[in-house]
Amino acid sequence: MAAPIELHGFAQCPFAWRTRLVATEKGVPFVYVAFDATPPDPRAVRNPDRRSPLLVDGDYRLTESGVIAQYLDEAYEGPLLQPEDPRDRAAMRLAIAEIKLEVDFRPGVVATPEARERVVAGLRALDARLVDGRDWIGGAEPSLADLIQWPFLAGITWRLGIEIPAELPRVRAYWDRVQARPSFAATTPAGLRA
Repeated sequence: MAAPIELHGFAQCPFAWRTRLVATEKGVPFVYVAFDATPPDPRAVRNPDRRSPLLVDGDYRLTESGVIAQYLDEAYEGPLLQPEDPRDRAAMRLAIAEIKLEVDFRPGVVATPEARERVVAGLRALDARLVDGRDWIGGAEPSLADLIQWPFLAGITWRLGIEIPAELPRVRAYWDRVQARPSFAATTPAGLRA
Protein backbone atom coordinates (compact mmCIF):
# COMPACT_ATOMS: atom_id res chain seq x y z
CA MET A 1 0.00 0.00 0.00
CA ALA A 2 1.29 3.45 -0.92
CA ALA A 3 2.06 5.97 1.79
CA PRO A 4 -0.69 8.51 2.40
CA ILE A 5 -0.34 11.82 0.68
CA GLU A 6 0.86 14.83 2.63
CA LEU A 7 -1.02 18.12 2.65
CA HIS A 8 1.16 20.97 3.90
CA GLY A 9 0.12 24.44 4.96
CA PHE A 10 -0.40 27.03 7.64
CA ALA A 11 -2.76 25.74 10.32
CA GLN A 12 -5.52 28.29 9.63
CA CYS A 13 -4.91 28.89 5.92
CA PRO A 14 -8.29 28.65 4.13
CA PHE A 15 -6.60 27.42 0.96
CA ALA A 16 -4.88 24.57 2.82
CA TRP A 17 -8.19 23.82 4.54
CA ARG A 18 -9.82 23.41 1.11
CA THR A 19 -7.42 20.61 0.25
CA ARG A 20 -8.14 18.77 3.50
CA LEU A 21 -11.88 19.10 2.88
CA VAL A 22 -11.55 17.61 -0.61
CA ALA A 23 -9.35 14.74 0.58
CA THR A 24 -11.77 14.00 3.42
CA GLU A 25 -14.85 14.09 1.16
CA LYS A 26 -13.05 11.79 -1.31
CA GLY A 27 -11.91 9.42 1.43
CA VAL A 28 -8.26 9.92 0.44
CA PRO A 29 -5.89 9.07 3.33
CA PHE A 30 -3.62 12.01 4.09
CA VAL A 31 -1.28 13.41 6.68
CA TYR A 32 -1.63 17.11 7.41
CA VAL A 33 1.68 18.89 7.96
CA ALA A 34 1.02 22.25 9.62
CA PHE A 35 4.44 23.82 9.38
CA ASP A 36 3.56 26.66 11.73
CA ALA A 37 2.76 24.27 14.59
CA THR A 38 4.95 23.96 17.68
CA PRO A 39 7.06 21.89 17.62
CA PRO A 40 7.47 21.88 13.85
CA ASP A 41 6.61 18.65 12.09
CA PRO A 42 9.85 17.07 10.78
CA ARG A 43 8.12 16.40 7.45
CA ALA A 44 7.92 20.18 6.94
CA VAL A 45 11.46 20.05 5.53
CA ARG A 46 9.81 18.77 2.32
CA ASN A 47 8.23 22.22 1.99
CA PRO A 48 11.22 24.59 2.29
CA ASP A 49 9.37 27.47 0.59
CA ARG A 50 6.47 27.08 3.08
CA ARG A 51 3.86 26.87 0.33
CA SER A 52 0.34 26.79 1.69
CA PRO A 53 -1.04 24.52 0.46
CA LEU A 54 1.35 21.96 -0.95
CA LEU A 55 0.46 18.37 -1.87
CA VAL A 56 3.19 15.73 -1.68
CA ASP A 57 2.16 12.47 -3.37
CA GLY A 58 5.26 10.29 -3.47
CA ASP A 59 7.73 12.22 -5.61
CA TYR A 60 4.97 14.44 -7.06
CA ARG A 61 4.43 17.95 -5.66
CA LEU A 62 1.60 20.30 -6.46
CA THR A 63 0.56 23.78 -5.30
CA GLU A 64 -2.59 25.92 -5.62
CA SER A 65 -5.69 24.77 -3.76
CA GLY A 66 -7.99 24.62 -6.80
CA VAL A 67 -5.48 22.57 -8.78
CA ILE A 68 -4.86 20.24 -5.82
CA ALA A 69 -8.63 19.81 -5.39
CA GLN A 70 -9.08 18.80 -9.03
CA TYR A 71 -6.08 16.46 -8.86
CA LEU A 72 -7.42 14.69 -5.76
CA ASP A 73 -10.82 14.26 -7.40
CA GLU A 74 -9.36 12.92 -10.64
CA ALA A 75 -6.50 10.80 -9.27
CA TYR A 76 -8.30 8.95 -6.47
CA GLU A 77 -11.29 6.70 -6.01
CA GLY A 78 -14.27 7.99 -4.09
CA PRO A 79 -17.33 10.10 -4.72
CA LEU A 80 -17.00 12.34 -7.75
CA LEU A 81 -16.68 15.98 -6.77
CA GLN A 82 -16.84 17.25 -10.35
CA PRO A 83 -19.54 16.44 -12.89
CA GLU A 84 -18.59 13.95 -15.58
CA ASP A 85 -20.20 15.98 -18.38
CA PRO A 86 -17.85 18.72 -19.70
CA ARG A 87 -20.64 21.30 -19.83
CA ASP A 88 -21.67 20.57 -16.26
CA ARG A 89 -18.01 20.82 -15.19
CA ALA A 90 -17.78 24.17 -16.95
CA ALA A 91 -20.92 25.32 -15.10
CA MET A 92 -19.32 24.22 -11.82
CA ARG A 93 -16.15 26.18 -12.61
CA LEU A 94 -18.24 29.21 -13.52
CA ALA A 95 -19.99 28.98 -10.14
CA ILE A 96 -16.58 28.91 -8.44
CA ALA A 97 -15.55 32.03 -10.37
CA GLU A 98 -18.79 33.91 -9.71
CA ILE A 99 -19.16 33.22 -5.99
CA LYS A 100 -16.51 35.56 -4.63
CA LEU A 101 -16.23 34.91 -0.90
CA GLU A 102 -12.44 35.06 -0.59
CA VAL A 103 -11.62 37.62 2.04
CA ASP A 104 -8.75 38.08 4.48
CA PHE A 105 -9.80 36.84 7.89
CA ARG A 106 -6.45 36.42 9.59
CA PRO A 107 -6.44 37.24 13.32
CA GLY A 108 -6.67 40.95 13.90
CA VAL A 109 -8.12 41.77 10.47
CA VAL A 110 -11.24 43.92 10.59
CA ALA A 111 -13.56 43.83 7.59
CA THR A 112 -13.73 47.18 5.84
CA PRO A 113 -17.07 48.43 4.49
CA GLU A 114 -15.81 47.56 0.99
CA ALA A 115 -14.93 44.01 2.06
CA ARG A 116 -18.36 43.63 3.66
CA GLU A 117 -20.01 44.75 0.41
CA ARG A 118 -17.95 42.20 -1.57
CA VAL A 119 -18.90 39.46 0.90
CA VAL A 120 -22.61 40.27 0.66
CA ALA A 121 -22.35 40.27 -3.15
CA GLY A 122 -20.66 36.85 -2.95
CA LEU A 123 -23.38 35.58 -0.62
CA ARG A 124 -26.02 36.78 -3.09
CA ALA A 125 -24.20 34.92 -5.89
CA LEU A 126 -24.22 31.80 -3.70
CA ASP A 127 -27.93 32.27 -3.03
CA ALA A 128 -28.60 32.44 -6.77
CA ARG A 129 -26.99 28.98 -7.15
CA LEU A 130 -29.15 27.42 -4.42
CA VAL A 131 -32.34 27.35 -6.46
CA ASP A 132 -34.76 24.59 -7.40
CA GLY A 133 -34.53 22.99 -3.96
CA ARG A 134 -30.79 22.30 -4.25
CA ASP A 135 -29.01 21.58 -0.99
CA TRP A 136 -25.61 22.21 -2.58
CA ILE A 137 -24.30 24.40 -5.38
CA GLY A 138 -24.18 21.54 -7.86
CA GLY A 139 -27.21 19.58 -6.70
CA ALA A 140 -27.82 16.78 -4.22
CA GLU A 141 -24.22 16.31 -2.99
CA PRO A 142 -21.36 18.74 -2.36
CA SER A 143 -19.01 19.36 -5.28
CA LEU A 144 -15.73 21.20 -5.58
CA ALA A 145 -17.80 24.37 -6.01
CA ASP A 146 -19.06 23.89 -2.46
CA LEU A 147 -15.82 22.79 -0.82
CA ILE A 148 -13.96 25.77 -2.26
CA GLN A 149 -16.37 28.14 -0.46
CA TRP A 150 -16.64 26.55 2.99
CA PRO A 151 -13.42 27.86 4.59
CA PHE A 152 -14.32 31.40 3.60
CA LEU A 153 -17.89 31.08 4.88
CA ALA A 154 -16.36 30.05 8.21
CA GLY A 155 -13.92 32.97 8.22
CA ILE A 156 -16.64 35.43 7.24
CA THR A 157 -19.07 34.36 9.94
CA TRP A 158 -16.78 33.18 12.74
CA ARG A 159 -13.73 35.40 12.47
CA LEU A 160 -15.06 38.59 10.85
CA GLY A 161 -18.50 38.36 12.47
CA ILE A 162 -20.35 39.14 9.24
CA GLU A 163 -23.85 37.77 9.51
CA ILE A 164 -25.60 36.19 6.58
CA PRO A 165 -28.36 38.66 5.69
CA ALA A 166 -31.90 37.64 6.66
CA GLU A 167 -33.01 38.05 3.04
CA LEU A 168 -30.78 35.10 2.09
CA PRO A 169 -32.50 32.20 3.92
CA ARG A 170 -31.17 29.64 1.41
CA VAL A 171 -27.61 30.67 2.29
CA ARG A 172 -28.40 30.49 6.01
CA ALA A 173 -29.77 26.94 5.57
CA TYR A 174 -26.77 26.06 3.40
CA TRP A 175 -24.37 27.27 6.12
CA ASP A 176 -26.21 25.11 8.67
CA ARG A 177 -25.77 22.08 6.36
CA VAL A 178 -22.09 22.88 5.89
CA GLN A 179 -21.47 23.02 9.66
CA ALA A 180 -23.23 19.67 10.10
CA ARG A 181 -21.08 17.99 7.44
CA PRO A 182 -18.61 15.49 9.00
CA SER A 183 -15.77 16.56 6.67
CA PHE A 184 -16.20 20.17 7.77
CA ALA A 185 -16.08 19.29 11.46
CA ALA A 186 -13.13 16.92 10.99
CA THR A 187 -10.98 19.47 9.17
CA THR A 188 -11.86 22.76 10.91
CA PRO A 189 -8.62 24.36 12.15
CA ALA A 190 -8.29 24.62 15.92
CA GLY A 191 -8.92 28.10 17.25
CA LEU A 192 -10.64 29.40 14.12
CA ARG A 193 -14.06 29.73 15.66
CA ALA A 194 -14.24 32.98 17.62
